[in-house]
Amino acid sequence: MAGIAIFGNIMVLLGRCLMRSKRHHNIEHDLFLKNLAASDLLMGVYLAIIAFTDISYRGVYVLYDEDWRKSFTCSLCGFLSTLSYQSSTLILSVVTWDRLVSVTRPLQPRSSSRARAILRLLILWLIAACCAAAPFFNDNYFGEHFYGTNGVCLSVHIHDPLGQGWEYSVCLFICVNTVALLFIVFSYVRMLQAIRGSGEAMRSTVSGRENAVATRFAIIVSTNCCCWLPIVIVKLVALCGVSIHEHLYAWLAVFVLPVNSALNPVLYTLTTAAFKQQMNKICVNLPCSKDEESHNNNGYESAASFSLGHVPNGGVTKHLLQRRTTQTTLTFSCKRPTVV
Repeated sequence: MAGIAIFGNIMVLLGRCLMRSKRHHNIEHDLFLKNLAASDLLMGVYLAIIAFTDISYRGVYVLYDEDWRKSFTCSLCGFLSTLSYQSSTLILSVVTWDRLVSVTRPLQPRSSSRARAILRLLILWLIAACCAAAPFFNDNYFGEHFYGTNGVCLSVHIHDPLGQGWEYSVCLFICVNTVALLFIVFSYVRMLQAIRGSGEAMRSTVSGRENAVATRFAIIVSTNCCCWLPIVIVKLVALCGVSIHEHLYAWLAVFVLPVNSALNPVLYTLTTAAFKQQMNKICVNLPCSKDEESHNNNGYESAASFSLGHVPNGGVTKHLLQRRTTQTTLTFSCKRPTVV
């Protein structure tokens, strides 16, 4: 899971940095998705550190358990996981709001401002960083090693739900998650209603598009539910007094928390039409495509020249062939030329 999260989000960051700006390109939306990828990348780094530690201590972890949980690395892992989790939740909520306004109020004038987007992102990152760093600045409330209460350095605290700092943990993993999930579900339902309402007059032409949009929305909502609902439920069960084994931390860290980090790149960038088109343009500009284009252009132009020289009444015919040649040179890809 760590490899998927790291690779996918690096691909998003590189791809979006290489994408050329379009005339109607939404600057704010692009910045939000870049920061979402950076946030999810932090979760991949956290998982990589935990995986490396697991390999290093395999078979002898019981001898180093206390040393590990009190170490700086464990505290760093706890900080990274909380920072990633909270910043991702906040950015996803803002991205959802941006889409909701765009879909439900398409005629409302909206100006994309890089400065405004950067200011919003700075505020979001500051809030997430303060939440993640809070346990380091109040030992009386959080205890000396708040993140070190379990082997994977998470602040969920399900084995001792009423221990030091339990209100903080409840606020982050129950209140924030529940509010964000309800908002995202409501927003995508509202967007789908708006799309269907706008297509009532053209039902035959938009039904396929509606189905595709509905499927995409359902996948986005489902992944958020898979990531957030289990944590909310487990935390509530623990607060009700049900004993939960500490081994569940490992399952939460490996199979639940990283769900969004691994799938967000696919849902929000890698599978979008705009991203695919930009990647195709970048591929066309690679050296291999240029060399192959030059080779194929020479061959085609030679054939065209031969034809032009042996065509009777070449006025109109030659003009058509010359136009055909010009069009063909614009459609070569990295693999093979395609004649229009």
